[in-house]
This record gives sequence, C-alpha cells and structure tokens, in this order.
Amino acid sequence: MRLRTLPFLIVLCAAPAFASPAQFLPVGDPLEAELRVLDLYEPAPTRPALPHLNSRPLQWIELRGDSSWGTASGARGLALRRLERARAREWAADAHTIGATPRLLQRDWPDDLRVELSTGLEGARTWDGRASDWADGSGLHVRTALRMERWLAYSHLYVGQLAGVRAFSDAVVYGTDLAAGTEESWLSYTSGTRWSAQIGRGRWHWGPGEEGSLLLSKTSAPLTGLMLHTRIEPWRADLFLFDATTQPGRGEQLAAHRLEWQPRSWARVGVAEAARYRSSGWQGLYLAGVIPYSVVQRLLDQDSPGTPEANRNNVMMSFDASVRVADGSRIYGELLLDDVHARTAQVPNKYGWQAGWDGASEIGEARVTWNAEYTWMSRWTYSSFYGRSHEAQGRPIGWFEGPGTRRLHLRATADPGRDLQCTLLASRTERGEESIDDAITPDTPPPSPASLAGVVERERTLEGELRWWPATGIDVSVRAGRAWLENAAHVADAEDARWRATFALRLVR
Repeated sequence: MRLRTLPFLIVLCAAPAFASPAQFLPVGDPLEAELRVLDLYEPAPTRPALPHLNSRPLQWIELRGDSSWGTASGARGLALRRLERARAREWAADAHTIGATPRLLQRDWPDDLRVELSTGLEGARTWDGRASDWADGSGLHVRTALRMERWLAYSHLYVGQLAGVRAFSDAVVYGTDLAAGTEESWLSYTSGTRWSAQIGRGRWHWGPGEEGSLLLSKTSAPLTGLMLHTRIEPWRADLFLFDATTQPGRGEQLAAHRLEWQPRSWARVGVAEAARYRSSGWQGLYLAGVIPYSVVQRLLDQDSPGTPEANRNNVMMSFDASVRVADGSRIYGELLLDDVHARTAQVPNKYGWQAGWDGASEIGEARVTWNAEYTWMSRWTYSSFYGRSHEAQGRPIGWFEGPGTRRLHLRATADPGRDLQCTLLASRTERGEESIDDAITPDTPPPSPASLAGVVERERTLEGELRWWPATGIDVSVRAGRAWLENAAHVADAEDARWRATFALRLVR
C-alpha cells in the first residue's frame, strides 16, 4: 500500500464540515499535568471528558467543556481554569477569559476556513556546575495552521540551538549551532471525536507514567510517522495504529498498535504492541495493524521463503492500568515484555515495569499535588543483536534511561493560585554499564537480566522549581538543585557532587 493513496481514501469517506478546533495538544505540554489532576476525580457534566488520557496526543475537541468550567473549586477547579484560558485560543467565544492571550493572527472565513499564526521566544539555559548552554530548540518559534473543513495543516518551525548540527547539516550562522528545524509539523484529518488521521513529525506517548513510559514515550526523539485513531464510544475504548520510519537511510521502520479501554470511570486499561523491522517502505501488514506482529513476520517468511533474516523483527508488548482508588488518589502501573524465554534459555528474559501513585489535595487556598514513580528495566531491553534496536537518533523510543536501570522519582507541587507554582523534586537512579547498543547474542551464556552490568553508577538529585504562569503566552521558571554521584562514569569509588540550574522562558503570541 503506497502512502500517497491515503489522502484519496480519506476524501472518499469525508463527511460534512464542522466548526470545531482540530488542533492537537502537543505531547509534553504543561497542560497534561492538569489533565492528570482532573483524572483523580469522578467526572461530572461541568468537566471535560478524558477519553484516552494514557494515549496521547489529544485533540482540543476531545476536551470541550461548557461555560461552567471556571466555577469549579478545589484542586480540579484550578486545573479547569488553566485549561479554560488555554482553550480560549481555540474557541472565539472564550476569548474574554482572564489570562487568555490571543494568537498573533487568527482569522475565520465562511466554509469553515481558518488561518492561525503564532510567534514566540522559547528556550532554556542549563548549568551543570561546570558549564552552561542553551537547550536544543531554544530560539525563535513560529507556528502556523491552516484549517479547511476537516483538514488541518500545522507547522511548528524554530530557528535556534541544535547541538552538533554541523555534523549533519549547515548551520544558519557559520561557526554556530544555530539551525532551522521542527519537532512537530503534520497534516491531519478528523471526524470529530470518532476518528482521526495524522501524518508528519511529532511525539507520541502511550502509558500512564509521569516521567516517561516504557513502549512509546514522550521522552523519545521526534518521529516521522502516521497515526490513525478511532473511538468506539459504546465501549469507551480507543484504538490506535502508528507507523514511523526511525532511520530513512537504512529502511528502519517502527509499527505499533494500542487499545485503551475505560471499563469504569475510575479505571483505564491499555495493551500495546510494537515491532521494529527493516524495509524500503512501510509494509502493508504492519501498516494495517490488525494482526499480531509476530504473525506478520511468519506471513512474510511464507511469502518470501529463503530470506528469514530480511523479515526478522523485534517485537515488544506492554500492558498498563491506572485505577482511581479514591477522590484525589490514583495508582498505576505498566509492564513491558521484550523477550521472555522466546525459544531457548540462551535468550535472556528482557522486560521492565513501572509503578506509580498520583495524588491531589487542598491546604487552605492552595492546591497540593504529588507523584511517586519507580521504574525498573532489565539488562538488554530494547537492544537487538540483528540490528532492530528500539531506538531513534540514538535514544530509546521507550524509557529514557534505557536498559539496565532503576529509578525512583518523587515530586511534590504546591499551587497558591492559578499563576504561581512551587515544586520539589527528588530522584535516585542506578545505571549499569550496558547501553542500548550492547546487545547479547544467543551463543553467549547470559548472566541474570535482573543484575546490573559492571560498576553501577548511582545518582541522587534534589531540586526546587519556581514557576510563574500568569497567561497562556507567558511561562517562566527557575529550577536549581544538587546532584550526588557514586561510582561516577562507572569508575569504582569515584564520587562527584555539583550544583545545577535551569532557567526556562516561553513568551508566545
């Protein structure tokens, strides 16, 4: 199936136009934290539906509330007021909302035609105790969108810092790391909340984790791919198909599908599968996503006997669940299975798991939220000795710390009001010497995958953050803290301690 036929197939099943925003809330947007707070409470007519919170991105049309959003009180009331001022950019009727800043240009015409333009200065300056530098993407950002009926063309370009750009491209200014780039630009078609299609470059996140997830995480490098989503409202279920190219020059492909089901208002369950395979283009059976990927490999072997290595894939599965145990409290977990004694004991078990707890409460007029999350990854997870590692641009597509790691993350946040936020963060991380590139071959006697390789580096961090967010287009934060390292850089008994700080700024119009 050729990709260029997709728009024609969509046009054939097009329905009448509708006047509703089709913008996606970017994965990793600060508003996702407010959605997590809302999910800690029983839904009501005055709160937006959260159909697939653990499968993102979400469309703004899926978060449509009513005029009483701002009248809610307590922890969820603050979350709703922050969402309300952000949605004012999408619905002209809400433009009067306090703290809402309009885009630089936003014009509507008959026949559901709309043009949007937004510009801004965004970025962060980090200091690690020895040197400071701008984070990638820091600079001038320009967002443009053109909507016509159910189609939306969206482009988010920046001119700014991109470390190492001269190794693979020309810099905008000679001798610097200034580059023009994008991490989210796409073309989409939507049928309201029933189904949608998106093709382009961006990030996706499947799972309930706050810092990251295990199969497809917001912490991965941006991916260029196709996402298809359909909502089965009677069952309160959502189906997703995702196909991406991780290395175009080598024909390295990624296919993934997921089902998220909400059997009760207080429970969400998800199951997903991903496969890394090699092909000159997206294979039809992977693109369709209607059968298990292990079966796809057998069918391809059957169609082309004598070439099993060419069709070999690396398949992983994940299972996740989140349960609201009481108003203001939710527990969640995710299990990743890479290899579990597939055909021989010479192939080690490769797996990982994550467990967490979200909570929210009020102390006087202030809202307090917290998160505790522990992630455990076995050795060799994501790696492949035959070249199908679960990575893109040298970074895991799943858990950002990679294989052979353990991490405890703690967060406590106090919000005195809508504009100010104070956060305390602590973490403890253990890292073995192996990386995602250190795959084990079947003829190598495997040590226990539950062990950590070599000299284990241990890092403890404690940080505080102050954030001022008075309007949609103004977001300023300062974070400072200290990190302590044992066996630094995997050198036995080497210790290191350093202060570190980050200043982040987002001025958008």
